[in-house]
Formats: sequence, C-alpha cells, structure tokens
Amino acid sequence: MPVPSPPPQPPQPCEANTSAPVADARAQFARRTPQTAEEKARSRAFIDGKIEMVRGDPNLSEAQKAAAIAELEALR
Repeated sequence: MPVPSPPPQPPQPCEANTSAPVADARAQFARRTPQTAEEKARSRAFIDGKIEMVRGDPNLSEAQKAAAIAELEALR
C-alpha cells in the first residue's frame, strides 16, 4: 500500500536582499581567445539571416530597412 505524501506547500515569498553589493562582472567573462573560423562562419550566417529577415519585413519602411541592414553589416 502506498504511503500518502503530504500536500505540496505553497511557495514562500522571497525577501529581497537590498544590502547585497551589485557589481559589473562582464569583464570577468569577456572572451579571452579569438574566434575560430567555424565560430566566425556561424556568426556571419546568423547575421546574414537577420539581414534577410529585415529585407522581407513588410512592416518596415525602406529607410528603416536600410538603417537596420547597415547596423547588421557593421557587425560582420
């Protein structure tokens, strides 16, 4: 015969710890090695896909498309 388990308890509210220090750790996790050829190719393919999405977006004007494409091409 199975042993009955107690009903689940509702989650307890979390108290915010406002005294904890906030630090910017981005530099700690920054890339320290250059991208490999495969990573560069994947990044380029991703950006190329984004450019095609912008070109086909019916909700953007031609000026908006041109600006968005210029930003994406700068990332290549």
